[in-house]
Amino acid sequence: MLINVIIVAAVAAVLFLCVRSIVKGDGECSDCASGSTCTARATGKGHCEVAQGMMADVDKAFKSGTIGR
Repeated sequence: MLINVIIVAAVAAVLFLCVRSIVKGDGECSDCASGSTCTARATGKGHCEVAQGMMADVDKAFKSGTIGR
């Protein structure tokens, strides 16, 4: 019984922290390692180059057939 309460409390705490992070996020640059030097975050305009790079890499991987087999 006690273990169930501990598990439910841990899940509730993680859920709370996730929702809090989403609410406090700064849009596209919510939590990036390059956040302090990101012009999109500083100006509030533009797009996150890190996210665009990751999406381009995934797109190339799908087109080359290395993902989705």
